[in-house]
Amino acid sequence: MTTKLLAGPILRRTTTHRVCVWLATTDPLLLQLTITADDGSIVGKSNLQNITQQRIQIGKNLWVYLLQAFPNMDTNISYFALDTLLYYRLDETDEQGSITPLDLTDLAYGSYPYPSFFIPTQLKQLLHGSCRKPHGGFNSKTQIAMPDALSHGHVLLEKTYDNFDLRPAILLLTGDQIYADDVALSLLAMLRQESVVITGKQETLPLVDNINTFNSTENTRLDPSRIPLHGRKETLKTHKTGFSSGESENHLFTFGEFAAHYLYAFGNQPAWEPIWDWDELDSIGIKDQKQAKTAWDAQQIPLKSYHKTLPMIRKLMANIVTYMIFDDHDVSDDWNINGNWYDNVRDSPLGRRIVANALASYWAFQGWGNDPDNFDKDLILTITQQLNDDENDADIGDRYDLHTWKSRGWGFTIPTEPPIIIMDSRTQRQYENKYYPAQLLDRYALDWLRIEWAKLKTGQDINQNTCPIIIATTPVIGFSTIEFFQQLGLWLAGLIESIPQIAMLEELTNHKGFLINWLVDALDAESWSSNKLGFFNLMDVLSRRMGIKRCLFLSGDVHYAFTAEAEFKYQNNILRCYQLTSSALSNEPDAKQSKLLNDAGNLTHDIKITHRNWALLPQNRWSTKVQLVEAENTKPHLISICNLGLVGFKNGLPSSHTLLTGDDYVVYPLPEQEIQIDYGITLP
Repeated sequence: MTTKLLAGPILRRTTTHRVCVWLATTDPLLLQLTITADDGSIVGKSNLQNITQQRIQIGKNLWVYLLQAFPNMDTNISYFALDTLLYYRLDETDEQGSITPLDLTDLAYGSYPYPSFFIPTQLKQLLHGSCRKPHGGFNSKTQIAMPDALSHGHVLLEKTYDNFDLRPAILLLTGDQIYADDVALSLLAMLRQESVVITGKQETLPLVDNINTFNSTENTRLDPSRIPLHGRKETLKTHKTGFSSGESENHLFTFGEFAAHYLYAFGNQPAWEPIWDWDELDSIGIKDQKQAKTAWDAQQIPLKSYHKTLPMIRKLMANIVTYMIFDDHDVSDDWNINGNWYDNVRDSPLGRRIVANALASYWAFQGWGNDPDNFDKDLILTITQQLNDDENDADIGDRYDLHTWKSRGWGFTIPTEPPIIIMDSRTQRQYENKYYPAQLLDRYALDWLRIEWAKLKTGQDINQNTCPIIIATTPVIGFSTIEFFQQLGLWLAGLIESIPQIAMLEELTNHKGFLINWLVDALDAESWSSNKLGFFNLMDVLSRRMGIKRCLFLSGDVHYAFTAEAEFKYQNNILRCYQLTSSALSNEPDAKQSKLLNDAGNLTHDIKITHRNWALLPQNRWSTKVQLVEAENTKPHLISICNLGLVGFKNGLPSSHTLLTGDDYVVYPLPEQEIQIDYGITLP
């Protein structure tokens, strides 16, 4: 492996018309992506003349690439073959024109010469998962550190790489690929150092709105290197950033820190190790040593377990087509949870810049590879201008903040069979009341769904029997018992705040909406059911306006896993759906939380739950009936240990949902045909 390679290669958007491979290096290499068949013949390659469009500098020593190979037109074949083993290699050309293949032999499975993949006619197996907190893999029942469950995908590929019926074709990472707010102390110490190396500078961040200020001073900018480890939560509060994460002592601030975290999480750098030694950390500078030492003690074992799996993660993502979408922790916990959060952070120069840095890093390390056609040259120019600006130009910074915040191009679709739609339910929310839970998709986002569906239908054989896969980071069909108590709490808080004396007190103290805002944050109330109008609007668009009769929702976010089947009815339209939830890859609830989840799962063992509105007119009434699916080989409906989801398909329909947990697994059987539910008991 070349020492200039920082991360990757990662196999990204792949269709019969294009194969994309992402990587990062310390230098601007002249690289060509070549696709070969099993017999060694070249079937496609990238164009070296387009390297400037496929290689972007985002730091003095940081270049990211999205190399795009197209079918070899010399053979008169305009597409890559389906259900066929394909390989890719990366060739470096030097100034003299000599070509040297990068050594990727350590990434090949079995006796294959290079990383491999295939493009299926129909999906038979895919992987999905979310929530990779580096120090979150700890089994609360056994007190044993658990590996990052994404590594189970590598173990699976080792066994199935030569069997297309069993080998997963796609990996869907459905949120929280990094935890920007909740960073282990040992990890931040390393990320701080490496961020300066890759960017070539110590970044500073604005503390005041300085549109007309061109000469930055210490009073207008923050130097994060001066903040002691475990001390950033206080900085966020002091400068009124509006962030609400309860675990923000080591929150990422600069673009370089976000970038370094991605480079670490993608598993390339064996030399990049968290600073394990307490005395070395102490010499760097730590705030509140007693509190920090307690956190450090708890973080060490699970962080080391995560660290050991990184080479497996790198190998997996080099050999499976990978797509990613953000959730809140990729930016900060509770990101855009309600209008009050959005307004407070947007109005803070420091808070606004941290979110912009998170979104820019998301584009470079995740979003670009999902679909390069989604991002116009103007957004790319905005990001690269800011990241390569050493003068802290106020106009460049303001453009950067505004453009990243207002970009709406994060959702995307994949023309597989069945097709996949990945929704952005974080940046397109609708706030009717700034303190209450938002609609997770506004009307423009719902229109985007309809447009993307129309585009998919014009290029594929899609009919009423098609069961599209829809990625929603938060479960659309949530676990009803937990969501019931969330809704009950919100209703009680709203009732209390409607009391005139309470409302007047909040108004006089300038804390309007304090109780409901606090409760939304405390309950993490951003489920689809927390805003019933938003839930109805989504289901109505899918069933009535898009004409979908059945669909499969894949989600994460909640730090437990379950499988449910549901039926939504409105007027004469019925949408039958499955909700498959896999969470977390590496963020297990503690022992008390796990027991509560298991008890709640057993409580709803044979109960079918109905959600509905209470419209007076029959034509305005809707209902959703939900039942948890029982696993074949275990009793609990909810699984709280770290897991990776494996979805099986037959004839374009989901047939099974398996949770890979390491030495064990949990299997939820799914019927191949239409969902049939005997609803029996219903609860309001």
